[in-house]
Amino acid sequence: MLNVLRLSEVLVILTRMGKDRRHREPRRERKRTLDTLSESPIKVAIATSPQSSATDRRPLDQDTELTKAALLYADEVELVSLGVSMFDELRQVIDAGELGEYGLLASLDDDTINYLATRGGSGNTLPPNWRETLAAGLAMPPEALEAMGIEGADTLRELREAATEHGHRMQQDMANVLDEQGATELVTAIKSGAIKVAELGVSPTSTLRPTDLDPTDGGDVQIWNWIDALVTRLTDKKTRLLFDKQAGGLIQSMLEEGLIASNPQGLRLAAQAALGAGFAERLPAFPTAKMDELLDMRRELALPLARYRGAVSRFSKEMPQVVGEDLDFEVEQLWIETVKPVLLGLEDELADHGLVREIARSLDVQNIRDFGAWTTGTYLAVGSSTSLDALAAGLIASTAGGAATVALEALRAKREGQAGPKANEFYLLYEANRRLS
Repeated sequence: MLNVLRLSEVLVILTRMGKDRRHREPRRERKRTLDTLSESPIKVAIATSPQSSATDRRPLDQDTELTKAALLYADEVELVSLGVSMFDELRQVIDAGELGEYGLLASLDDDTINYLATRGGSGNTLPPNWRETLAAGLAMPPEALEAMGIEGADTLRELREAATEHGHRMQQDMANVLDEQGATELVTAIKSGAIKVAELGVSPTSTLRPTDLDPTDGGDVQIWNWIDALVTRLTDKKTRLLFDKQAGGLIQSMLEEGLIASNPQGLRLAAQAALGAGFAERLPAFPTAKMDELLDMRRELALPLARYRGAVSRFSKEMPQVVGEDLDFEVEQLWIETVKPVLLGLEDELADHGLVREIARSLDVQNIRDFGAWTTGTYLAVGSSTSLDALAAGLIASTAGGAATVALEALRAKREGQAGPKANEFYLLYEANRRLS
């Protein structure tokens, strides 16, 4: 932290000129926005427990992975995570910008500041209302002091330069910390408004306050805030709660011990979140997906997404009312028994070489492999093209008489038939995996 003694001296100057300064609030016009067309958006709240850094994974890797999976399925995503809340609160204060490091200093309570000053060897304390005085001073150009004949313009310039320098340095340090924690993509999504962070009572003071300053354990308060947030969302009929294994296990134990009331509706909605995000998370190409790609796909594939949500809702009716590892097991079984075979079938049906097979059948070719060899020259000639018309034209030109007409009919039938696979309730997953591959 900056030297508290120097800050105290600056505040004396700022206090003297404070009465001469007239502060005018900028005028803000309120803009009206159109109401959303969706009457009941799908909202998923992701509950993650604090992760140990002892593993080879970064503490917030799991938060990022669950968020990506939820973004493809849900309209609104909220993170109920102590780890994310802690770092995001610090980031917001540091990124506020105008006060630089002073902004973080001003966000701490006086006990913590005085404690840190004492530990740093300074016996000085800050005067009352120093936060307001400091903010007012930093907002005033040094030239204004000189115009009013008040001393301290040079000191104020130094203070503003130091605030800017320290602010930039802290922003970079914070970016490095977020990257080390695995939160870089999360922060980008938070800034864009794609995801929200639940209010858990976390603040810079609660994060930076030394444990020996207060005999009570502030961490316990935050843990209970987190548990209360989970229970609240579990009982919210408009929210689907998505758990990590630890959070799910905790809720399951609380249900079994009667610490929270049984909630069949909440558990069914939790099953929908687990299915909707869990199937997406199991796609082969999903680990390398970027959040902006998933958001684009969600917008572009609105109709397949609606069908997918319908399937998820239907499956959830037959799910046992469990959370934690038991719910993970059920999702895995449905993936193996139902979803994966459907996706493999769609992949086969919609593959480009399916057109060759369809024409071969129409031409009554007995050996598909021979037919493929017979058309190799034509196929290679258009292999770099995305147009199936060129391939079809080459094949048709190689046939004689009425066979060409049959081939054209096969081509039309194939194109019309693709509407069937695209109407499949799991087409969203197929197309997402294809685009991400």
